[in-house]
Amino acid sequence: MFHAAAGTSPRRVLSSSGAGTAAGLAAVGIWGMAPVATRALVLQLAPLPLLVIRMGLAAVVLLPWCGPVLRRPGRRYAPRLIVAGLLGMVGYNLPVTIGLQWVPASTAGLVLASEPVWLLLLAAVFLGERVSRRCWAGAAVALAGVAVLAGPSALSAHRGARELAGVSLIALGTLLFAAYTLMLRPLSRAIGPVPATAASTVAGSLFYAAFAGTVTSGQLSRLPAAAWAELAFLAVGSIVVGMLAWNLAAARLPSQRAGLLLYLEPLVSVAAAVALLGERLSAGLAVGGLLILGGIAATWTPGPRDMDPPEPGPTGQQAASCDT
Repeated sequence: MFHAAAGTSPRRVLSSSGAGTAAGLAAVGIWGMAPVATRALVLQLAPLPLLVIRMGLAAVVLLPWCGPVLRRPGRRYAPRLIVAGLLGMVGYNLPVTIGLQWVPASTAGLVLASEPVWLLLLAAVFLGERVSRRCWAGAAVALAGVAVLAGPSALSAHRGARELAGVSLIALGTLLFAAYTLMLRPLSRAIGPVPATAASTVAGSLFYAAFAGTVTSGQLSRLPAAAWAELAFLAVGSIVVGMLAWNLAAARLPSQRAGLLLYLEPLVSVAAAVALLGERLSAGLAVGGLLILGGIAATWTPGPRDMDPPEPGPTGQQAASCDT
């Protein structure tokens, strides 16, 4: 789909692409389980103390990999890494965790699946990437699916206003994570996916240190073993392994290919929510989910022209466009 850069062998390009695809698949599989684990936890622990523990554990694990950023060549990237960390660790995790108090994990997984649409729209607005009419139409269909999940059926249900607020918060978090992905991609290429992920995660996690007082010994003593396992999965699995894998994929794959991998995330979320939490599938969930996935398919599936795209521009980045 994309040409190799001058002087790069086809074998090396395929190897890089294969590693990026494998990393992306691992990330979306882990992240598909994250709403299920978070939903189970927020029924036992308030969002803020949950995030203080989760982010604190992740920051401790990732701190040793921040070395390249602390040395002189990497220091110039520190301001952008801090902003990226706030977008990812606070802008994404805080609203999504609060929203999952009021929204089933299966619904949250489908709303989170709209990230490729936000990724495309942000790339068009801030990076000047070309977006065709088919892409805009697909984006509109996917966002209509989000509206269905938070629309009249939610408002007519018990505690519908809270469910609407939950879906809105999760959609906001999804938008901010798309911004995180776009901001961290060039940083991952400049200093490497591991240092970029580690530094941005540690920087964003420092925000939660101000709320360490919300965690009490009484809360921790009441948590069952299963809750501690879920916390460990969210901190080490979702944040550390998932973020490292995703940023490796984002650094090695064009945004179009990386976006396509996110199709699997809602399927994992819905299946896990039904199997592990006993959630039931409704007609509204099915309609909204089909609109979201259909819109993403229209937006991100390569068209005939994508088989032979123009050469990368001066920055070496290929536009994430789709065929008209």
